[in-house]
Amino acid sequence: TSFPLPSFQVSTGAYKRQVHEVPLGKQITDPTLIEKITWATWTSILGDEVIGIWPRNADKADVNCACVTHAGLNIVTGDDFGLVKLFDFPCTEKFVSGSFILI
Repeated sequence: TSFPLPSFQVSTGAYKRQVHEVPLGKQITDPTLIEKITWATWTSILGDEVIGIWPRNADKADVNCACVTHAGLNIVTGDDFGLVKLFDFPCTEKFVSGSFILI
């Protein structure tokens, strides 16, 4: 497989991250290939790149949404507790304390 490989990722209802090739839709399962992909945008709550957005003892449904800034330096999340949190991106260290923004 050559890179850059046009790809997209989805988060399933079973909280699994899937990465697929474009345009065929073939699933990419090799973690080494997935690591080489540079994403143009990021809105997934799943993946090694965002493991730190999950609070300790979080239920799978606690973090509802995420979006990386255009500069690719930060990620903002929304959760079940009404909090909007800002993290550095990628956020690969578990249980990172984000900046909280109350809305």
